[in-house]
Amino acid sequence: MSQRPRHDESGVTGDWAQRLAAVLDVLAAMPRAELSSHDDVARLVWRLRANRRARSGARLRRREPLSLSDDQGAVLRSIAADTERRRPLGDLAAAVITTLDVASATRRPVELDPVTLGAVGVARALSAPLPIRAVLAGVTLVATDGDWSVGRGPQQQSAGADIVRFLYGRTGLPSALS
Repeated sequence: MSQRPRHDESGVTGDWAQRLAAVLDVLAAMPRAELSSHDDVARLVWRLRANRRARSGARLRRREPLSLSDDQGAVLRSIAADTERRRPLGDLAAAVITTLDVASATRRPVELDPVTLGAVGVARALSAPLPIRAVLAGVTLVATDGDWSVGRGPQQQSAGADIVRFLYGRTGLPSALS
């Protein structure tokens, strides 16, 4: 599938707990008032605490606003500390996009690992809604801060976080860097 040189991939796993913990640490480091004002953080905490059965049941019920009375930063840190539970890429993606949303709303810069952004970006490109996949059919978005890209066509360089925001429909097509 990849045109990259071959190398030992025996350590590859489907468990994203370590990378999730790093993203949650970044999110938890944001000021408490900013975290508690975002419903997305409450939804993320619920998702990361819920088991598969609870998630399935929630999909069948009408969505209601979630709220937490706890210090969300502390809750995020406790979830991050639990690296024994296997975490799928979907949990990582939810944490990444929530972190990017909160950072964008509060105008706070965040540093996320390029491999984490790449994994989330590539996975999203494969399952994105049709309008986003149509754009990716005509342009290759290349992350300037990571060794990954998505799409086909002429290359357009942009920051990895901006590409992920676009893939999740948070922004328009990222501007090309000069």
